[in-house]
Amino acid sequence: MFYTEYYHQSIQKTSKKAAGAAALHWERQKISDRRYSGCNRIDVHEGEVPSFGYVSSDGMEQVGVYVVLRGRNFPDGIYAYDADGRSGAPNVAGQLVKIGGKDEMKRLAEAFPHKDFLLDTPILYLFTGILERSVCRFKEGAYSRILQDVGACVGSVMLHAKAKGAKVFPLGGFVDDQVAVSLKLPSTEVPLAGLAVFPEYSELAYDSIDDGVGESAYSNRSEADPLLMAAEPGASFDAGCVSASSRYPSRFMRQNRGECIEDLSKCIRVRRLATQALPGDEFPLTPARYDSKLYGQVVNDLGKVPQRRIPFKRTSFDLDEFSSMLRWLEQGKINLFGAGLLKIWIVVFDVMFVFPGVYRYVPVRKSIYMQGGVVAAKKFVKCHVVPEEVENAAFAVVLTADLKEACNLLGERAYRYLNLNAGYIAQSLHLSGRVLNKTVRGEHFFYEDDLKKLCNLPDGESVISEILVGK
Repeated sequence: MFYTEYYHQSIQKTSKKAAGAAALHWERQKISDRRYSGCNRIDVHEGEVPSFGYVSSDGMEQVGVYVVLRGRNFPDGIYAYDADGRSGAPNVAGQLVKIGGKDEMKRLAEAFPHKDFLLDTPILYLFTGILERSVCRFKEGAYSRILQDVGACVGSVMLHAKAKGAKVFPLGGFVDDQVAVSLKLPSTEVPLAGLAVFPEYSELAYDSIDDGVGESAYSNRSEADPLLMAAEPGASFDAGCVSASSRYPSRFMRQNRGECIEDLSKCIRVRRLATQALPGDEFPLTPARYDSKLYGQVVNDLGKVPQRRIPFKRTSFDLDEFSSMLRWLEQGKINLFGAGLLKIWIVVFDVMFVFPGVYRYVPVRKSIYMQGGVVAAKKFVKCHVVPEEVENAAFAVVLTADLKEACNLLGERAYRYLNLNAGYIAQSLHLSGRVLNKTVRGEHFFYEDDLKKLCNLPDGESVISEILVGK
């Protein structure tokens, strides 16, 4: 059994277990200083960063953003993005703080499998998870929440860049520790994803490492630590247990170490796309309300709004709006990092001209396939810790994966890719909902076993994320 499966089991909630105090194992240390005193700062103006922000778990803002610039209007170097930085000039949307020069840029490029590609990339975004901000809120589940936040942030930057005509490439394979050292990260901040952006035409970009699809992933299966993978969750916290990961007392830090790539020469690139039709009645989607160009323009005009957890209004969902939200998932890269391993289930309650039931969405075929009958709305809300917040949802998007299958392909790193992919889908649905004046939010607190049983999801599937859509 892979450690990923143990970790996912440890963060599941169950309605049948008596509530008790959650035990959290965490290293005590001083929170790092992020003011970057003495570093050169450059203003970032509105329009240069996504104005709509990204979906964040309870507004924790737990994603660190770093930018490597080459041949742009700014001096070449590695920059940390400080969203709260202000110089007093008008229309400033943050500041870039220079933390590294050309030597650090070269060392950073060596952490990636395609060094030459990185050395010619004009803009490279690196996204990190800041664990110290969410661990008190989500306990051991903090890591999966952070991964989904990072996926949402990557999606935000990707959609913003694509709307401006840029070519973008998700980068999920790199030597984790080397990136962390190059960025001078504290131990509570971990590198999780990268995104290469080519704003102008580039022969390198159009003859790219993955044909521009961005759906390949790097498997670290061959270099996995057998001591970590074989460990029972209880054994990992035994003071007498000596292993390479014994300094990480929390489960999520052990999961992070299991995902890390240390030697790219031992990794293989995996690309797996599922495009076949599914059994069950097929329901073709209607055309999207806006084409790609117009959708990008509308999204870039959106501002950032606070997330509110209020009950949905009781109203029917329009078929064209339902179809548009699903079709617009492909405005970015729907299999972002995930290599096609994430499955999209749609639980329909109240959508015009669509029978209530459980469907699978196959993006390539632009259709949903009925997999189960009507799901009782009253039973569905009881599968959640706070039922009132779920009532009157028009439909729910449930993202699942077979963790054993995914880990057999990608090693423990599969869990990272799956959650990053889920974060992008949540961000895309959130933006589409705002375009259509709908309410979309991720629901983190649900009883997984009850939800799977009610929706008749396969036993081998694990629920990675759930997104609710309504008015």
